[in-house]
Amino acid sequence: MQDTVRQDGKWIPAPSDLVVFQTSDHKTSAQGSLFSSIINIGALVGALCGGPLSQQIGRKGAMLFMAPLFALTWYVTSIGTGFAVLMTARLLLGVGIGLSSCVVPTYINEVSPTHLRGAFGAIFQMACVVGIMVCYLLGEVIEVNSGGHSFCQWRYLALVPLALAASLFLFALVIPESPRYLAARGKADAARMALAKLRGGAQFIGSELEEIHETIQQSSQSSGGLADLWQEKLAFGIGLTLMFIQQFSGVNAVIFFQNTIFMDAGFENAASLGFLVMLVQVIMTAASIPLMDTAGRKVLLLIACCGMTLCCAGMVIFFVFSGPSWIALVSSFLYIAFFSLGLGPIPWLMMGEIFPGKIRTSASSFAAALNWTCSFITTETISGLQALIGFGGVFGLYAVVLIFGAVFVATFVPETKAPHASNVRRKDSDLIA
Repeated sequence: MQDTVRQDGKWIPAPSDLVVFQTSDHKTSAQGSLFSSIINIGALVGALCGGPLSQQIGRKGAMLFMAPLFALTWYVTSIGTGFAVLMTARLLLGVGIGLSSCVVPTYINEVSPTHLRGAFGAIFQMACVVGIMVCYLLGEVIEVNSGGHSFCQWRYLALVPLALAASLFLFALVIPESPRYLAARGKADAARMALAKLRGGAQFIGSELEEIHETIQQSSQSSGGLADLWQEKLAFGIGLTLMFIQQFSGVNAVIFFQNTIFMDAGFENAASLGFLVMLVQVIMTAASIPLMDTAGRKVLLLIACCGMTLCCAGMVIFFVFSGPSWIALVSSFLYIAFFSLGLGPIPWLMMGEIFPGKIRTSASSFAAALNWTCSFITTETISGLQALIGFGGVFGLYAVVLIFGAVFVATFVPETKAPHASNVRRKDSDLIA
């Protein structure tokens, strides 16, 4: 979208029909920076609206609402020309992403069998990282040639998620509503039918529906408001803190500056290495799926925090003490591997497990909103911190956050792989593992 792009070490003017931002001295313009970050603002709004919306029209209804919103934003992106138009589309796209980050994990948690809840929950993060990698690959394929150079034809690329939005709408039409949501609305027969469809027949329901009704009765006197959030402050605080640790662990620094890190390390094929980092993220996220219900959430979180801390130490050694190049390469790959194994998928998964039913939707909205707020802060501050204290200092700060994360997980976070999500906690004291 900038008027110039860097190819083979040279700045090349982009085709006029692809230009939205004018740059100065080949630096990202204020408009370009705002365009990149405003999606987090939209996601914050969407996350806060996700809980109330899914309570009013259901989890399925919320997904049916999201699909046209995604389709509209990508269509406008593909044809829009003015900065204001594209900014509006970007903001609304963020709203849709925020809605999905709240609604989809809640839906997955509520429809998953108990013994597979961890694996199913990790699929949400898996879909995210696969989507990022596919978009990267499509950006290399959907190109236009100008002046002997190739440029990503992002207007055509925007039509791909538009088609996916249409698929989401069609898929959401046929999936069953959450049995838990239906039971909470007093629709017992509809809840039984939905659960039977999910489990492959009424004969496979067992006592699951009765457990759902018992859980709902226990929380029927609660509104999910601030008083209830305060009453369940430990569970709520754990969910929020996991989101904080996830974003302030430095994942954005590794992803956004991976090409710079590799070039500083002396590797000429930085772009290819960047793609391999994304591939590692996909592979390790897939590897985490079967481990969720075997190794457990808490163990994987501890492994991730400790492993990422060591990788940050490797980055500090490279940037501060001029360590060998291989340290930066290995640290980058292992950092993403550890993140994908634990801190990537598990905070979203546990959001639906540690929050009691009476606060689940409201608490999930706040947790997702905090995640996007932290994402916005880290994205906007990385460049400034790097200029102020260098990459060595930046990764040193992230290491401190990760050490805190390891201590916090070991002290407060419960293991949720075995019990039913609604039975993980009865009192705040039960959560202390």
